[in-house]
Amino acid sequence: MSTPPPDSGNAKPQGIIANPDALLQTEIDRVVLEQSGHSAEELQKLAELEQLPPLTDEELARQAEAAPGADGDPSTPE
Repeated sequence: MSTPPPDSGNAKPQGIIANPDALLQTEIDRVVLEQSGHSAEELQKLAELEQLPPLTDEELARQAEAAPGADGDPSTPE
């Protein structure tokens, strides 16, 4: 069995990958989505939350006072 020469008209042109890094990132995203059990939207929201600055002590105290939890102790935020 022989293969036709490239100039015979039967050869398919080789596709050009504009950004190989984008292709790699797409594959990484696909694997992460399959393994995590989360949707792309959920992972995006988690990534956005991770970018938020940490809460200040004042904000934690305000939250503790607003929601003292079942024990009613505002010094332990729930």
